[in-house]
Amino acid sequence: MENQVCLDTDIMIDYLRGRLPGAQIYAQVVTELIPYTTYITKFELLCGASTSKEKKIIEECLLGFKILPFDELSSKEAARIYIELRQRGQLIGIRDILIAGIAIANGLHIATKNLKDFKRINRLSLWARD
Repeated sequence: MENQVCLDTDIMIDYLRGRLPGAQIYAQVVTELIPYTTYITKFELLCGASTSKEKKIIEECLLGFKILPFDELSSKEAARIYIELRQRGQLIGIRDILIAGIAIANGLHIATKNLKDFKRINRLSLWARD
């Protein structure tokens, strides 16, 4: 699944705000690869929208993405991640654990600026742009 990348929320926010490097990463993934994200990310984005115009912009930026649910396999992966991180005393945010579980369950790389937290997760493949 080299050409399939799941974008994390921070990349999407950078794109929506026109900030680098996230806006460049978003553009590269959308134009050169198969873009994925999660319903967790969609939830986070919509929580930050205060107007119907902002919600519409979010929906438009997700066009062409395959949006992945938190399903049975994802829940098992996320639980495994949570337990491992808790045992090591390295817990991260629960939504990041859910997103990572979805990415692992679907065999996807994840594009994020939050390397500090996501690097702690075994078996998670972080995407690096060319």
